[in-house]
Amino acid sequence: MNKQIRIPDVPGKSAFALERWFYKLNQVGLLFNPDDAPEEIVSISTGEPVFTAEECSVLNESLDRLFDCHGDKVYDVALKYFHRAMSIRPELASA
Repeated sequence: MNKQIRIPDVPGKSAFALERWFYKLNQVGLLFNPDDAPEEIVSISTGEPVFTAEECSVLNESLDRLFDCHGDKVYDVALKYFHRAMSIRPELASA
C-alpha cells in the first residue's frame, strides 16, 4: 500500500503559482520555513519526522524550482502565510 504524498505540486512558474503553493501547504497544516531542511523537521508532540523521505524529495525539488524562478520573494510569500497561520497582522505591529 502506497502512502499518499501530502505535498502539493507547484502549478507553474508564475507568481500566482508561488502564492498557490504556500497557500496549499498552509491549508493542510504543512507550512514550514523554506530555510529549514524538510528532512530535519520533527513534530513537537511526537518527535517523529513530519515528512516522509518521498515528501522531502518533492519539497526540495519544489523549493529549488521556486527559488530559481522567484529568488527571495519565496521568503516574503512564506512569511505572509506564516503570519496568517499564527493570526499575526504585521500592519498593526508598528502602531
